[in-house]
Amino acid sequence: MLGLSVIDWLVIEAYFAALIAIGIWTKRKIRSSGSFFQADRSFGKFMTAVINFGNMTSADQAAGVTREIYRQGLAGVWFQNLVLFLTPFFWFSSVLQRRARYVGPGDLYQHRFESRFLSGLFAVYLLLSAIYGSSLGYLITGKTVQAIMVKPAAEYTEGERQQVAMFGEMKALDAKQSAPEFTPAEKERRAYLKELDKKGEITSSISYLNLTLFFIIYGLITAAYVIAGGLFAAAFNDVLQGVLIIFLSLALIPLGLNALGGFAGLHQHVPQKMFELFGTSAASEYPLYFVLVMAFVNLVGLAPRQFTMGGAAKDDRAARIGMVSGAFLKRLMMIGWALTGLIALGLYGGQLSDATHIWGTMTRDLLGAGFIGLMIAAILSANMSAGNNIEWAAAFTKNILLPIRPHTTDKAQIAAGRLVILVVIAGGIGFAYVVNDIFVVFKYVLSIGTVVGPAIWLVYFWRRLTTKAVIIQMILSLVMTVAIPNIVPTFEDLRREESLIVMTQERIEDGQTIPASPIYFEQVVRVDPADPNSGFEGKGMFRPQLWLIDKLGFDLRTMTKAGLATASFIFDIIFPFIILIIVSLMTRRNSERVLREFYARIHTPAHADLTVDSREVQKKIDDPELVERNKIFPHTDVEFWKPTREDIVGFALCWVGVAGIIGLYFLITSIGS
Repeated sequence: MLGLSVIDWLVIEAYFAALIAIGIWTKRKIRSSGSFFQADRSFGKFMTAVINFGNMTSADQAAGVTREIYRQGLAGVWFQNLVLFLTPFFWFSSVLQRRARYVGPGDLYQHRFESRFLSGLFAVYLLLSAIYGSSLGYLITGKTVQAIMVKPAAEYTEGERQQVAMFGEMKALDAKQSAPEFTPAEKERRAYLKELDKKGEITSSISYLNLTLFFIIYGLITAAYVIAGGLFAAAFNDVLQGVLIIFLSLALIPLGLNALGGFAGLHQHVPQKMFELFGTSAASEYPLYFVLVMAFVNLVGLAPRQFTMGGAAKDDRAARIGMVSGAFLKRLMMIGWALTGLIALGLYGGQLSDATHIWGTMTRDLLGAGFIGLMIAAILSANMSAGNNIEWAAAFTKNILLPIRPHTTDKAQIAAGRLVILVVIAGGIGFAYVVNDIFVVFKYVLSIGTVVGPAIWLVYFWRRLTTKAVIIQMILSLVMTVAIPNIVPTFEDLRREESLIVMTQERIEDGQTIPASPIYFEQVVRVDPADPNSGFEGKGMFRPQLWLIDKLGFDLRTMTKAGLATASFIFDIIFPFIILIIVSLMTRRNSERVLREFYARIHTPAHADLTVDSREVQKKIDDPELVERNKIFPHTDVEFWKPTREDIVGFALCWVGVAGIIGLYFLITSIGS
């Protein structure tokens, strides 16, 4: 039935029934907007760990990692494993989120910067970035399930049969291109087929699954249970999700290794260079310098601003231990994803038209009836963690609706939050159609994180940061990372402007051909793929950062693809900080009353007893000297607190954990070599 057995469908239906039951049960716990958005700040270490693990982990990440490893070897794990180097910083960011004592993501801007406009602008930004970010999950999940529900060749339409045949022809010409008998006509035919492949018009297989219908059903189910039970529903679903993610991460490994002849067979089928954790060849998209820069961009973008989930922990210690342990559990699961990717490389190297289909293809080929249904349930579950959905709802309700209509009832706030979840999910589905390349979406999501990240990091530690500086920086950054990249491609003249469709130089290094890469657009394709004489045009998002870097005199044509991405990221990091610091020093600081209140909160550990917690904060508001005595640099604008023994020991142990994870990669990939 549509490529699945009856048992598989029963397993999937049982999972959906469990989701609905969770939604109905947790709905009874919703007594107020505080219950819906923050679970009454009641989560201890375990529930905080569960919801953080669920929120950080999704099947699109697993499928994305295997896809990148299929393309780039083990170094492709950095597609998601950048956060490994961020984990020790969670020891502090988790505390900052909890101590801020906010609900809506924009509350920070409304209180610290005394600006409803800035609060609303941040909420709009968050909703837009949510659309971009959620599209990644829909895109990969849909393609993964497509690869499981594959049509047999006997059921192809004539058009589908032609698509598959042309893909097979392209792969045959790829294999023949270095042979002496490779004719000019074959070269021209290969170029034509490559253009069709770029546009997704030929494929190695056809699926029963209609992506449009899948996105709609999947989005509605995701929305249904979280709309019912809020953060409570998200947390209890994450308990079920955790078990399914462990199955998802490990189930394919023993079966795949068995098919290859164990670890020794894996090393025989996969070239040794593909086991390198950091890309060392010039053609690699993940050299060490790129990984480190992307990790830093990720750190800037993941500033402490999740006040819904981050504020749900009952105290500092629950926030810290919960967030860090949830993060390390994900890092361990990622080792399973990496090994699965290497196995996929051994099983299917070069055979798939879309590397995003790997996880689904392995599931179809290796698992039996019932287990395929369980894997689909795990894939769906791993993309249904609703913590982010709650943050989106809080952003609209607390930072857009309430400033406009301050007398909105608690019940109406919950209703508005539920409606926003539906709207954002619909937007994410729409964006999934616009950009079909997950690596492009991933890099874009990293870039837009730098719109707000720099200001949020600075606000916790630099008292001199001003409202005007943040407004100017946020607007300029939105123009650079959101407006221009999406507006330029809509103009045909700009898409075809010769100075904007330039490429890097193709060259040979270490015996490898480094193909030319587009500089300003994500792709450069022929306007008419059937005409080898037609002109070229840019496709995908435009990168104004690289255009500006080029105008500063840097020769971008000599760079590699990874070098271009690194240059773009460095611009995204430096630009906002320069604007923030210069404009802050030129403008008036915020009122002393607000500064005193804000930093009193940040320097006061969160307490589970809300009465005690409020009393301790008030003490430091009334006596600012208590805050100054807690600072490394008292009576300055620098707000770093004196580290406690828990700060130092926890941070150090986190780095030991990071080193241990890296050691495990080397250990596991060396088995059988």
